This record gives sequence, C-alpha cells and structure tokens, in this order.
Amino acid sequence: MRVCGVELVGNEAIIAIMQLKDGLYDVPVVRANKFSLVDAINTVPLKKFQSDFKQLMTDYKVDTVVIKQRELKGKFAGSALSFKIEGALQLLADINVHVISSAYIKGGLSKAQNTPTAVELGLKKFQEQAMLTAFGYLEQQS
Repeated sequence: MRVCGVELVGNEAIIAIMQLKDGLYDVPVVRANKFSLVDAINTVPLKKFQSDFKQLMTDYKVDTVVIKQRELKGKFAGSALSFKIEGALQLLADINVHVISSAYIKGGLSKAQNTPTAVELGLKKFQEQAMLTAFGYLEQQS
C-alpha cells in the first residue's frame, strides 16, 4: 500500500509518500515535496493545483492520500485557504482521500516499534508532519 501524507500549511500542501510492502517501509524519491496554490480566488490556478497533485499521485501509484486534520476554531485553527485546498484534494477522482485526526496518528505511532524522523528517511525537515501522518496511518492499517 502506497500512501501520501499531507500537511496543509497556509497556501501549501506539504507531502510525503511512503509505502508498506512485505513489512518494510519505503520512502521513494519524488519530484515534488510540496504544492502551492498561488491564487486562491480564481478557478484556473485551483484546477491546476488539483491536476498537478493528481498527476503526481498517478505517476507514483499512490493508493491513498491522508490529510492531517486541522482545528476548525481557536488558536491553532487552519486558514480558510487550507480548507479550500483540502476540499480540492478530497474531490480528486479515483484516489482514496481521508482526513485523519492527530489522535488517530498518535495511535498509529504508539503501535510502532520505532518512529523514524523525516531526515532519517531522506526527507526534508519541513516534511516531518506529512511523513508522520502517512506513517501513523500505515501503522493503524497493519
């Protein structure tokens, strides 16, 4: 099963792709580690964002996209733009998309014998939460 973990921050979708095969985790090198929505008002940039994201998922044969849930209200609430991006991702055809809570991710991480860091897996530091989202999801599924 190949999963793409997504953390939404401002106008960006930060991603980390991870695969669990025969009990081993694999983190492939991908051509993009984040997608930005430069124009939040017009339809054309949003469709391009959605199309580019879907093309990457197709190219790397991703089965499931898991998005780390953000708070709706309060100090740590997600921005309106991040919820727009989330909606665009949830509407992707032919790809399973799930929004998962921090508690669900922590439950998966607690099952793991060892929790790697993004840098240990060859990812950038800013991809840490996206990687943990994918890792926690895979641990819950196994």
